[in-house]
Order: sequence, then C-alpha cells, then structure tokens
Amino acid sequence: MRTLIAAPWHWVRSWPLWQAPRHVVAFVLMVEAVAIAAATGTAFLMPVRTSDLIYAGMLTAGAWLHIEGVRPTERQRERGAGAGPYLDTKAVWSVAGALILPPLLASALVVVTYTIAWLRIWPRQRPLNLFRWVFSCATVLLGTQAAIAVLALGLPSYPGLPRPTWAGFADLAVIAAAFCLRWLLNYGLVVTAILISAPNTRLSKVLENFHEQSQEVGAYAFGLLAAALAVTSPPLLLAVVVGVVTVHRGLLLHQFRTAARTDAKTGFYTLDWWYQEARRALERAKVHDATLAVLIADLDHFKQVNDTYGHIGGDRALEAVAKALQTEVRDYDIVGRWGGEEFIALLIDVDEERTRAIAERIRERIRSLTVALDEDDDPVVIGNLSISIGAALIPHDSSDTIDEAIRAADAALYAVKAAGRNRVKLTHLVPQQAGPATA
Repeated sequence: MRTLIAAPWHWVRSWPLWQAPRHVVAFVLMVEAVAIAAATGTAFLMPVRTSDLIYAGMLTAGAWLHIEGVRPTERQRERGAGAGPYLDTKAVWSVAGALILPPLLASALVVVTYTIAWLRIWPRQRPLNLFRWVFSCATVLLGTQAAIAVLALGLPSYPGLPRPTWAGFADLAVIAAAFCLRWLLNYGLVVTAILISAPNTRLSKVLENFHEQSQEVGAYAFGLLAAALAVTSPPLLLAVVVGVVTVHRGLLLHQFRTAARTDAKTGFYTLDWWYQEARRALERAKVHDATLAVLIADLDHFKQVNDTYGHIGGDRALEAVAKALQTEVRDYDIVGRWGGEEFIALLIDVDEERTRAIAERIRERIRSLTVALDEDDDPVVIGNLSISIGAALIPHDSSDTIDEAIRAADAALYAVKAAGRNRVKLTHLVPQQAGPATA
C-alpha cells in the first residue's frame, strides 16, 4: 500500500512547476483552482440534451481535424515563439461550444481540445512544460465561464444562436461582450504569469506581438460561424476546418516573412528588404513628382560603449537608439538597419527644410538619450551618446537610383565624421535638367 501511494507522490514531486518561485506556483495553482471551481459551479445549471451531445461531437471532430491539419505548422511556430502570449486558432471550437452547448459540455470541449493538441502536436516530447500547458488551458476555461455567465444573463436563446430577427443584433452585442471578456481574462492572466515568472522581462517585450491578436479576433469569428453551421448545416463544418487550417498555416508564413524582413535587435527592416521597399518608393515618387531623402545615421564611438558596458549593454543601447529614431521619423518613412551601429532611412515627400529638421530632431534626441541597464544592486546608465547623419535629397525629376543616393548620403556622413561627428550634413542629387549639385 505504501508503495502504491509513494509512486504517484514521487511523480507529483517531479513536476517542473515546483522549481518555479513560490509566488509563481501560488498564482498558477490559484488560477487553476478558480477555473475548476467555476466550471464545476456552472456545470449543472442546464441539462444536457441529446442534440447537445451531437453538437459537441461535431465540434470535437472539427477540433481534431483542425489540429491534425496544423501539426507540422505548430511545431515550427512553437520553436520560434517569443516571450509574449502564444497565439493559435484552437479558440474556434471552444468559442462555438460556449455559444451553443450547455456549460458542462462547453467546459469539457475546452479540456478535450487542449488534450488533443498536447497529445497530437508533439506526440513524443513537447518543448513546453506540461504545467504551462495546463495553466493556459485553465485561463481559457476561466474565460469560458465568464463568457457563459454573460451569455446566460443576456442572450434569451442561450445556449443557441442569436434570434433571426432585428433583435438578433442586440444578441450579437451580448455575444461580442461575452467573448471580449473571455479574451481579456485569457490574455491578461497569461501576461501576468509571464511577468511574475520573469520579473526582469519588460512589459513592452511581452506585448511586442500584441498586433497578432487580430488573428484571435478572426478565430472567434470562425467560431461563431462554426456554431451556426453546426446547428443549421453540419456538413459545411468541413469548410470551416479547411478555412481555419489555411489561416493557421498562414500564421507560420507571416512569422517567417516577418523574421526575413525584420532586424531582430532593432525591429527595423533588414537591409535587403529596405532596398526593395526603397526602390518601390522611388518609382512611386517619380510618378507623383515627390522628393525623397536618404539618411544614413552612425552612432558615434559605439565600440567604446561595447568595451565599457559589454555587448549586452551595447545591444540595449542599440535598441534604445532604434526606438528613439523611430519616434522622430513618420509612420510612412522606411527605416532599416544598415549594419552594426548604422541605420538608414528613406524619407517620403520631403524638401530640404523638412529633411534637415527630421535629421536634427534625431540627432538631438540621441544626444539626450540615457539607457538604464539592470545590474545586480548597481544600476548603470549609459549616456553621452551622439549620432552623425549624412543625407541626400532625391528630386522628383532626378535620374539617380537608390544606390546613387546612398553613395551621396554616405559621402556626406564621412564628411561629418571628418568634421568631428555629432552633426548633420545634407547634399543634393542632380535633377535631370539642372545645374551642379550643392552641398
């Protein structure tokens, strides 16, 4: 008997959860306990009918087909996942279930969907600890209970579809509120868990991919469509599966495309992609008679920053400079990393005065920039940074290419360095029918 009790106990004690800080363990267990209590509390508020079991079976089958269809995609996406909340499209099926199933089956569908995903996406060994997966499931389960409460209070046809009359628009507002609350609980709890697990992680880093949550909105919309088809035309659920799998695979394509276009340290375009965007912008400028400008900015004496504060300090300084530079250009300007501590920007529809003003703003902003480093009991601040900028205007009637503009801006930059750095120098390319260039 003692052996029978000891074996499960040793297994429980081996969980990686117990290696986390106590406050993290307490938070995880609290969320899971509340989710279980809430699901138990709502489970028997409504009876389960035979038709409900049929709907649940159809949605479970849809979830299984969906997960089978995205297994290779999910493996690659999870390997490249960042620090923030992980996004997938499993929500389609739990959203549909929350709308048309009684609470017991809606909660069961969440657990079943997560279980299928755990067992099928990584059938051997998953890179993510099980307790993190269970916690994620608990946040969705808790969000589902909140959505169920809103639907039960505000949707006359719950569980079921909106009324097929003008009153259905009011029902749709209730549904939107319910699933906004579901998303908020799920996302907020996951972000909180990440921040308390890694207190040195900046909130901006956790939220850097927040824009991807628009994909979650799409998953919720697919969920409402799946609910409607399960009730009215079950065979068409296969179309939802195909659509969701296609969108899900598109997430990986977007992930690869973003990685190929974006410099990891600064968030700016890579040089190759910047060239492509700049050439297209030059073609548009010639059609619309717009003047462009190329800026090349070089962070002064950056080697000294690396030598003094180490490469981690240098990387932090580069990130801070990149953010500062981004705030001083316009949303439609094209900014890239030229290499090392150099940046390149294409300013759209500018003249000499506007170009010089933007360049001077950048220079002044970097001059006043300080970068705080998190050191143990010894805060360190990097200051006294400066930047040199060379710029070249491209008139709308110029025959010059982007490469020629870069050469002109680079020559201006070298002149700035020779003159003592921390300056701006602007040069002009020659229009097709104009006199000599001015410096």
